[in-house]
Amino acid sequence: MRPALCDLVIDKKCVQGAQLVAEKQPTRHPHLTYSITLSRQALSSGRKILIIVNPAAGQSSYEGRLQQLEKKLQAESLDFQHFYTRRNDKGQLAAFVDASQGFTDLMVMGGDGTLNYVVNELQGRNLPIGIVSNGTGNDSVKSLHGVTDFHQQVDIAIHGMPARFDLGLCNGRYFVNGVGIGFDGQVVKEMTDRGSSKSKLDYLRTVLRIVYGFKEQMLEFSIDGKTLSRKVLLLTVSNGTTFGGGFVINPFAKTNDGQLDICILNEVHPLLRFWHLPKLKNGSHHKIKAAEFYRSQQMSIAPSDRLVAHLDGEYIGHPPFDISIQKAQLLVMVKKQ
Repeated sequence: MRPALCDLVIDKKCVQGAQLVAEKQPTRHPHLTYSITLSRQALSSGRKILIIVNPAAGQSSYEGRLQQLEKKLQAESLDFQHFYTRRNDKGQLAAFVDASQGFTDLMVMGGDGTLNYVVNELQGRNLPIGIVSNGTGNDSVKSLHGVTDFHQQVDIAIHGMPARFDLGLCNGRYFVNGVGIGFDGQVVKEMTDRGSSKSKLDYLRTVLRIVYGFKEQMLEFSIDGKTLSRKVLLLTVSNGTTFGGGFVINPFAKTNDGQLDICILNEVHPLLRFWHLPKLKNGSHHKIKAAEFYRSQQMSIAPSDRLVAHLDGEYIGHPPFDISIQKAQLLVMVKKQ
């Protein structure tokens, strides 16, 4: 039995031969139109695709891109359905997938936060994910198959092959990309608090302001059981390489090596931070004396009421955190070799 969110009313007038079109009853929420398109070829293909859309990610472009994706799927005679994410809808996606049954593929249209939501909702169901980026940062995909062009991503989602990648786990929540503590956590917190404006320009302004004004704080942590203490500007524990819409914080990270990559930036004079910022952008900051890099399968971070953190670009509050790597837990469509 399907959740009420996805109840369908089938108009018999829409049934023509093997073609069926069904739509959800009218709703006040503009993003909850629900549709299914089936054809005889689709029914025989064996693939049943769920497109998971975050309407709040890339609001100016998601509808146009979704239409392009739908046309491509229809041209390939593939069976697909939609699920639109909403705030505070924990458990809704999992309930819908379990009730519907038979999905063979997922296509995620949104940003890093949307991908993180899907991974946590559907963990253990072993469904391959095709990533169709439409968020603000779109960093996770850069460390998975590395393709950022929309049309190429759609082609990979349809014609690619599944490959396994690692996931991180922080206090019981999975992450695809990583956990950031320090000035980047503060940036995410302020962007989250403001809520309304999330443009790239606004993000850059926030980064520049916080980079200059942020005060390093003492933080205690352990890496594979060895306890360390540092006065940190930034501490990033990652599965992937890139954060904040293009900052290559852990340039040597690999998403399938069974390791967490850890970058620590210690005390840096506020003016020198602007000199070093381009190095964070291109991943050459490993040459800075204040930078430390580690690899580990497990890390613990002690409590701190002066530092905040993000997980895959979503604000998660203050430490303490217990972080570990979970090998080969993510299935993503990649380009065929």
